Amino acid sequence: MDIDDEKARLRKTLRERRKAAQAAAGPEAAQRLADRLERLPLPTAAWIAGYVAHGSEIDPLPGLRRLAARGHDLCLPVVVAPGRPLVFRGWAEGLALEAGEFDIPVPAGGAELLPDVVLVPLVGFDRRGGRLGQGGGFYDRTLPLLRAAKPDLFTIGLAFSVQEVASVPRAANDADLDWIVTERETIGIHA
Repeated sequence: MDIDDEKARLRKTLRERRKAAQAAAGPEAAQRLADRLERLPLPTAAWIAGYVAHGSEIDPLPGLRRLAARGHDLCLPVVVAPGRPLVFRGWAEGLALEAGEFDIPVPAGGAELLPDVVLVPLVGFDRRGGRLGQGGGFYDRTLPLLRAAKPDLFTIGLAFSVQEVASVPRAANDADLDWIVTERETIGIHA
C-alpha cells in the first residue's frame, strides 16, 4: 500500500472517530479546548489564524473569543484555488463571512496578512507533531511559506483526543506542528 492509500484509509477511520467524539462531547469539548488554548505561551499581541469548524472538526470559536479578549487579533484562512497556498484575512466576531471554496465561511473582504500563530484543524495526529489533514495539502503548502516569512511561527493542531494515532504516515512535504491541543491534553512537540 502506498502512502496516499494509507492516508486515505486512515482518514476514513479517523473521520468516523471524530464524528462520534463530537456527538458524544457536545459543546463542552470546545470549552475545554479553549481553557487549554488560553494557557499556551503565545506571543504577545499576536495575529492568530483560526478556522471555522467544518463538519465534525473541534470548534475553535470559544478559544478564539478568549484569545481576542486577551488582545490578540484574529484572522481566518481563505482557499484561493485548489493547489495554491492559503491566504489569511483579518476577522473579528460579528464581521461578515461569506461562503468560500468547499462552502467554508471566509471573511467577506480585507487585506491579506501573515499570522504569528496558526490553529490547524486535524483529521489525525501523533505525538511527534505529525498531522493528517483533509487531504487537499493546503496547510502543507502554506506552513513552510509562513515559516520562511516568520521563523517564529507557532503552529497548533486542534483535535479531539480520539484522533491520536501511534504514527501518522508522512511524505516529504508534510508540515509538522509545534503543539497539539485536544479537549483532554496539551502536547508540546518542540516546546
